[in-house]
Amino acid sequence: MDRQINNHYLIQLINKDDQLAFEKLFKANYPRLVIYARRFLNDQDAAEDIVQAVFVKLWERRKELVIANPLSYLMRSVHNRCLNELKVSQHHVSIESALPFYNEEEEAPADEALIQKVQNVIRQLPEQRQRIFRMSRFEGLKYREIAAVLGLSIKTVEAQMGKALQFLREQLPLAVSSIEGDG
Repeated sequence: MDRQINNHYLIQLINKDDQLAFEKLFKANYPRLVIYARRFLNDQDAAEDIVQAVFVKLWERRKELVIANPLSYLMRSVHNRCLNELKVSQHHVSIESALPFYNEEEEAPADEALIQKVQNVIRQLPEQRQRIFRMSRFEGLKYREIAAVLGLSIKTVEAQMGKALQFLREQLPLAVSSIEGDG
């Protein structure tokens, strides 16, 4: 109960832009939240990224948040972000399974027509969504890195990636079938 009272008091101070209170809240809850996130994701780095993103969002929205139970709020936020991350990961795997697989040490697949079709589908994405998709999948940047580079929230990057992956899932079977029909 003492921890809950302390967290509640820290939230009140954070609402008033107290960075020291924010740091105390972070240090007091970060390890527990990372362990919690890791139970969902089985990935230490991803768990840490999720928890950090939750705290960034808390700081960004500190003026408008009214939090009755800070630990419960943080746990729920981490829980929701983990579920979103798992959803995005599933989309990533399904897109990769739709693309031709080849070993990097071997030459690229001989079917240049398929590669061209995939590139054409990617080019159909709106400019910002296409940029986010390329930064994530071709440059290997994490969502928080993309958000920082483009001046967007991590949530916006997540939403744009979800829409990009949905579009690609819908369009790639059409692109593949049109190639198979050409042969």
